Amino acid sequence: MGLVTSGLTAGRNALLSYQGALQVVGNNVANAGNVDYTRQSAELSAVNGTSIGPGLRPGAGVAITGLKRHVDEALDNRLRASVGDLQSAVAQRQGISQIEVYFNDLTGTGISSQITDFFNSLSDVQNAPDDLAIRAVAIANGDALTRTLRATRTDIIETSLDFNNEIRRVVEDADRVAAEIAELNTQIVSVEAGGTGQANALRDRRDALIRDLSEVFDVQVREQPSGAVSVYVGSEPLIQHGASRGLTTENELDGNFERTTVRFADTNATVNVAGGVIEGIMKARDDQAIAQVAKLDQLAAGIIAEVNAIHADGQGLRPFTSVVASNVVDDVSAPLNSLEAGLQNLPQNGSFYISVTDEATGSPVSYRIEVDLDGQGVDTTLEDIVTAINTDVAGVNASITPDHRLSLNADAGFAFTFGNDGDSFREDSSKLLAALGINTFFQGSGADDIAVRDELKNDSSFLAAATVNHVGDGNNAGRMSALTNQASDVLNGATIFEYYNGIANGIAADGASVQDTLEAAEVITTSLEEQRQSVSGVSLDEEAIGLLKYERAFQGAARYVSTVDSLLQELLSLVT
Repeated sequence: MGLVTSGLTAGRNALLSYQGALQVVGNNVANAGNVDYTRQSAELSAVNGTSIGPGLRPGAGVAITGLKRHVDEALDNRLRASVGDLQSAVAQRQGISQIEVYFNDLTGTGISSQITDFFNSLSDVQNAPDDLAIRAVAIANGDALTRTLRATRTDIIETSLDFNNEIRRVVEDADRVAAEIAELNTQIVSVEAGGTGQANALRDRRDALIRDLSEVFDVQVREQPSGAVSVYVGSEPLIQHGASRGLTTENELDGNFERTTVRFADTNATVNVAGGVIEGIMKARDDQAIAQVAKLDQLAAGIIAEVNAIHADGQGLRPFTSVVASNVVDDVSAPLNSLEAGLQNLPQNGSFYISVTDEATGSPVSYRIEVDLDGQGVDTTLEDIVTAINTDVAGVNASITPDHRLSLNADAGFAFTFGNDGDSFREDSSKLLAALGINTFFQGSGADDIAVRDELKNDSSFLAAATVNHVGDGNNAGRMSALTNQASDVLNGATIFEYYNGIANGIAADGASVQDTLEAAEVITTSLEEQRQSVSGVSLDEEAIGLLKYERAFQGAARYVSTVDSLLQELLSLVT
């Protein structure tokens, strides 16, 4: 009876084991389309049996001693890093695409076209300086350029705020994922405690969430002996055992720009973001959106400085009776080229001319005002300029407004112009008029506040097209129209067009570089994913082979049990 009993035991073990192995194969086949599933295989081991004779133990069949998950941890770590690089490049490319729109002048209404239209219209004024309609077109083109610069700057800042909002959304999702990973740690440890069970389905879910987290930023994963994993962002732990530190965001002001940063929720410490979607969005925000705002401001500052410097030296079709500077001097008793004065475009050592005309006689009298800014002795302040004009210039009174701007007013029956001595052109070698915003075309300091002076928009005759107030003189308009081909110190030695093209071409080059990075990351990620699938993915061909193998084994075991049963029945018949 011992032989028969041990034979039945071996057969029973084989039937149960191969039935279980078939179930594992069936589970693999069922999850063939599940990208988060890790292929499993039954681990079969021989069972020690009873003795059938001296030193003879053929065994008691086979048993399933475990379910193996086919995982290559080193490969998974490489894949997670590659996925982070890919998602960073994708986010950067999408961000750059949003910025490129503002500098692609496909409709002929962008900044490049409007710069061309404005300076071309000044050339038209040079050819017909007395035509009020042509003057009005030049002023309107200048106004259109300023509105586009302001609108583009606003749009780019709004885009940077959209990037901030996207960072907050991604971090909120990542925080939920981290919390779920921590909860899965707890469940896996509970199921597998003491080696009493395997939590393969829970592990698959946890691995999938870790891959999701690796798309957000670069993570390092270390499995603990308990079965839990510790997840690190940079060198800082995010998840340990069953607890997540949590993720949150905080807005920081950097000058006039708002940046959203990622923080650990428990300590509010800054997360060292590398790789992933967040890195890509941050680079798009900082290196593209905010960087282009600074460049746009410099472009506008260059246009303001160069055009105003020439316009301030010219005359319109009629002289002034009053002028108020557009720029504020912070400290009226400080040298005009000092930080305390607060002027954006600094004046220099030199002089400027005021030509005063008695309207009764029509005879002009020219006055030269010295500006001492050589850094030696006592340098000129705004108060000094007021004193000099009131002392030396007959027919014009100077004063300082309550908000610290220079105001000039002609006496009754008098008017004044700048940049000439009545007969010849006299350049403002001090650049003070432009620095203060007197007789200028533009007002403002950058793309946020650039505008055409209201006096010009209200009366085109004030457009300073002449270098000397003679009929038909358009030389000053010609000087302004030639600025597109002249290097500007404000624009780092580039011309206005060169500087603008540098912005547009730089964005295009950045986009091409990121596209190359993206394509390279796609190749690497695809290769690693294929390698992972070869290890962890389900191959229906391989499962079909396994299915046939276990089916045949089960059939053999069933036949063996049937044979043993027949022997048992024969034995029983002999006994009875």
